[in-house]
Amino acid sequence: MTGILEHRSKAATLYIVTAVAVIIALSACDTGQPDMPADDDEVMLTLRLSLPETERDAATRAITSVEENAIDIAQLKVLVFKAAGTTETFSYEAPQVLLQGGKYTVTLKQSRAGEKYRLVVIANAGKKLPVIPENTSKNDALKMITFGAGGKWNATGTTNYTRFPMWGETAAAQVISSATSLGTITLLRALARIDVGCALSGETAAGVNGFTLTSASIYRTKNKGYVAPVNGGTITGNVVANVSIPPDAGTNGALTYTCTDGKSLIRTIYVAETPQGSNKDNNVCLVVGGTYAGSTNYYRVDLTAGGNYIPIKRNCRYIVNIKAVSNAGYTTEAAALTGDKTLVIATSVSAEAWGGQTVAGSGTITLP
Repeated sequence: MTGILEHRSKAATLYIVTAVAVIIALSACDTGQPDMPADDDEVMLTLRLSLPETERDAATRAITSVEENAIDIAQLKVLVFKAAGTTETFSYEAPQVLLQGGKYTVTLKQSRAGEKYRLVVIANAGKKLPVIPENTSKNDALKMITFGAGGKWNATGTTNYTRFPMWGETAAAQVISSATSLGTITLLRALARIDVGCALSGETAAGVNGFTLTSASIYRTKNKGYVAPVNGGTITGNVVANVSIPPDAGTNGALTYTCTDGKSLIRTIYVAETPQGSNKDNNVCLVVGGTYAGSTNYYRVDLTAGGNYIPIKRNCRYIVNIKAVSNAGYTTEAAALTGDKTLVIATSVSAEAWGGQTVAGSGTITLP
């Protein structure tokens, strides 16, 4: 097996339109955070997050880019952090997020005396976030926001699926005033996507002669993740430099997926970030099952690049492309996982920023 890792920048963005409004009355929803202080003399900014329509194949039963991008309005939170020099500390959670005219609207408190703030958007991480004490550092606050990833992520169909946790923030801390233009916030999914297919091109599998794909199992993924990349380092082309793993995250057992078309598992396998292993016994790997020479065989596929094991990063799509199968594998999955005999299964492993085929926003930025 050969492993080739490629990163391609494909932006998945939410575009933000700001407008000034005088708030006469505001009913705060129960967010779990302290209410934002009310001041009748202040002008508030209204932030609109716009998600475009995304086409879907009406005949499909699997989830589509629509579901990969979907946001539950009850789970859309905006956290406001006060910036002083290089220090950013939690100030408040915006008390109310509304969906009006197809746009998400949130009210923000205007800065006083040149105070600067950074906005952090959290989506699909629960209807209530943990209570964050005022003046908590931004990194410590974001470490409080986690999600469970035990077992297989629910992606069974367009009417029965679990939305993906997402995070994004304004590029810089700014004074919040009637003249503020907040620019573009890019939301990164906290999950990675893994596609497996035979002779894959894009998201279409042509199939491999003499081999029918029946299953794929993934081993050693994490059962918990951070919604935000708290240890991610520099983000380039929507790809984090490092994975962010909660210290109390455990390891899932084998997650097994059944292939129904004999050729591919697309938009089916979603996992939390998982660190790079040091050897074949502690790195993430797959065991693919299929029919070869009239019987069921199993083959191990390691996730490597240039012979090195790789971590599983958020908002990346990992592509396991089976190009040829030339001999029988192991008769059991367990034997394939631990065995060391040479198998002739030609595969390539690549990774790309997950976004070009799942664009989450379009439009322009204006300030009426």
